[in-house]
Amino acid sequence: MKILLITPPIFKNNSSQIWTNRIRRGFLPPLGIGYLAAVLIQDGHMVKIIDSQGMGYDVGKVISGVRSYGPDALGVSFLTPQEDDAYKIISEIKKYFKDIPVIVGGAHPSCFPQETMERCKEIDVLVAGEGEYIMLDIIHCLEKGGALKDVKGIYFRNDNGGVLKTSKDCQVVDLDTLPFPARHLYNLASYAPEPFENKRLPSTSMVVSRGCTYAQCTFCYRSGILKKQYRIQSAEKTIDEIRYLVKNFGVKEFIFYDDSLLSDKKWITSFLRLLKKERILISWSFRGRSDAVELDILEEAKETGCFSIAFGFESGNQDLLDNIKKGITLEQSRRAASLANSVGLEVVGTFMLGLPGETPKKAEKTIEFAIDLDCTYAAFIPTHPFPGTELYDQCRERGEIVESPYSDEVRHSRYIPRIAYIPSGYKNKEELSGMVINAYKRFYLRSGFFYKHIRKINSLEDIKRYWDGITFFLGLSLSRGS
Repeated sequence: MKILLITPPIFKNNSSQIWTNRIRRGFLPPLGIGYLAAVLIQDGHMVKIIDSQGMGYDVGKVISGVRSYGPDALGVSFLTPQEDDAYKIISEIKKYFKDIPVIVGGAHPSCFPQETMERCKEIDVLVAGEGEYIMLDIIHCLEKGGALKDVKGIYFRNDNGGVLKTSKDCQVVDLDTLPFPARHLYNLASYAPEPFENKRLPSTSMVVSRGCTYAQCTFCYRSGILKKQYRIQSAEKTIDEIRYLVKNFGVKEFIFYDDSLLSDKKWITSFLRLLKKERILISWSFRGRSDAVELDILEEAKETGCFSIAFGFESGNQDLLDNIKKGITLEQSRRAASLANSVGLEVVGTFMLGLPGETPKKAEKTIEFAIDLDCTYAAFIPTHPFPGTELYDQCRERGEIVESPYSDEVRHSRYIPRIAYIPSGYKNKEELSGMVINAYKRFYLRSGFFYKHIRKINSLEDIKRYWDGITFFLGLSLSRGS
């Protein structure tokens, strides 16, 4: 069959352009549909991908792409911020191609399957959960004229327009048997990460695990609706994938977006050993929990080309960390940042401002904490209570949700969203918005920050990279409104 896979737009106004018109940053290939495509291709199907954000497509261009390709089946994968545009695309497609089966999947449909089917009557089938082999079962069913009721793990529409649910698919996808994502279907040259994530181009993202070793944070779907068994592909397969991407696409840098690599010491030790043995000359970065940091691992990572590690520090207040069930202490965060700095790794820290129970005084403590940690870069994000998480229920009890995090106003602000939630400790959203702006200014405009970066400059490439990173973050604070 001829299958088209689509990711809808997220940000209609790409305000990454606030700091530069020379490059579009912050977009990497969506690996979820890349895996779907790879499994379908392996089964003998023709597949094309339209990644709206990476390609700069609006809804109109997506529709034109569908018309020109003429697929036999359409798959649309989307997050909650893409929900409205996903429905627009599907509705428009059905106006012109009534007989094309539309299959949806991704985080939002998996979290809210019944609501998704009700909101968009043109959806034919919804995949709830990991979609690679469920999608393959659906395509086989459509090819052979089978009954959708026999496919596990889906919601589908019957002849009367009603929504039926099949039994849950209990299959756990073996990551070692999955083919590599079909990156040849993307124009890799059109993707570039945020300046602070990147040293060399071309670069690409890697996701080698599913689930979470911790899975208790109140703000994360993976601790609730999307909670699933943690597993990770072998270090051997990961090395094979890196070698394949270096050879076939000239990739020089890899960004691991997994949250728990440090927590799996057996895996990270094996990976580092193989990376050294194979002598693959790359640069790479990854994320970790601050309670899982060990000096010997960081030293080995540095030796193999790792240049950066990101931590979700979240807050400088222990009571707020406990409230969101982060499972870390301030002392663990101090130790993690200190060890990473000591071996010469860049430290990227993310912080949540406006958590339930926060006051301006506590926010100031978080800002001071970020400075004391000596992070190379820091991001201060207003709290977004996403429906379906425990945090959402907490926010309804301990403050005021003033705007949906998925409204047009919020979605169109590319990097720092407008305020969606005001804790009871703040007077209004202007006070909280001002605190976010103040956090960026205090962190990036201090003398210690510039001195830290000047000491690390060894080339013109370093100068450009640090300038892009600093300008990017200053653009966040200086160019946004409340």
